[in-house]
Amino acid sequence: MNQQHVQYNTEFSDVTFWKNAIVHWVTIAIVFINIGVIVLFAFYVHPSDLPLRLQYNVFFGTSLHAPWWQAYLLPFMGMMFFLIDVIIGYMLYNAKERVGAYIVLLGALFANIALLIAALSIVLNNFSL
Repeated sequence: MNQQHVQYNTEFSDVTFWKNAIVHWVTIAIVFINIGVIVLFAFYVHPSDLPLRLQYNVFFGTSLHAPWWQAYLLPFMGMMFFLIDVIIGYMLYNAKERVGAYIVLLGALFANIALLIAALSIVLNNFSL
């Protein structure tokens, strides 16, 4: 009886982390989202003695006030979250856990989309467009 030996390709492609298309597009999207949030705040949030409404509740009205500069913490937090996730994604990618690296990077993208929505909410709650 002739047995055929099936040989599977267990080697990964030679694409590095920084040359991967998914990493490129997620990084570009996150950078554009953060630049958009910074530009949005630069147009609308200026130094003021009045507190900024950071959270609005339909039932109770404004539930969280803060100084104007605290709105600028959102893009900073988004970039810090992205940098941490890039480091984790890089380590996973080099450990040949590419799906895990993609999930971590997409998590960073979705977190930055949530920060963009929060920034839009702050602008819409405080300023009439």
